[in-house]
Amino acid sequence: NSEERADLSDNNDRYVGGPIFLLGYSLGANIVTKYLGEESLHGTLPKCIGGGAAMGNPLHIHSGSIKFPWNMVLGAGVKRSILQNFQSFRRHHEPGFQRAMKKAMMSPTIGKLDAAAAPYILRNDPFPPYRTRIGFKDGEEYWHDSSSHRYVAHVSVPLLKISAQDDFLVFGQFARKLSHCLENPNVVVVKTRCGGHLGWQESPPPSAKRKGAGSSGSWSDAAVADFIEALLQIRSEDRKKE
Repeated sequence: NSEERADLSDNNDRYVGGPIFLLGYSLGANIVTKYLGEESLHGTLPKCIGGGAAMGNPLHIHSGSIKFPWNMVLGAGVKRSILQNFQSFRRHHEPGFQRAMKKAMMSPTIGKLDAAAAPYILRNDPFPPYRTRIGFKDGEEYWHDSSSHRYVAHVSVPLLKISAQDDFLVFGQFARKLSHCLENPNVVVVKTRCGGHLGWQESPPPSAKRKGAGSSGSWSDAAVADFIEALLQIRSEDRKKE
């Protein structure tokens, strides 16, 4: 969260426009939720932040619980990112780091990869001044520290959370930690019957089909836009009452 936190703190000092709304998908949704909760808990949330939306947030991160074949597919994706940054990694000559990267590349699943790389993953303290540090004891500590369910009850601005019941990747974790969201009146939870993992596509209207415009839109994008529009309207009405 360190880079996002620095950017938002800087914006708070010089931003003079309307409120900023944070939007995140999947792990990005977890980051948005964790950031809002941490900052709200300690009273350091920038005043320019008006709210947020989190789509497909697992709430509880635990890569070791992801089932086959997705544990291997996600692991392959992370390995691809490591290979794309191979030249940067080669410049780190610390023997432990090189061993960890080699073990990570040899790991068959995302859970084992996370556990191998955990001692060298960046982290930030969960309290001001949120100092950046390096390393976790193991994968379990990394997953625990990264999970946003521990902070969602402290979010002090409106937060929309959307999750699909047939999301094979994160809905199980989300459902088990849903009570943490329901404790907070600032959190609006929307559960859809279908949509998969971030797949809330909707068919184009019949008129568009007749005109040959067959592209579909995203229901979640429209829902987020409506949510933000409602918040802006409420803020406008509150200002008129003052």
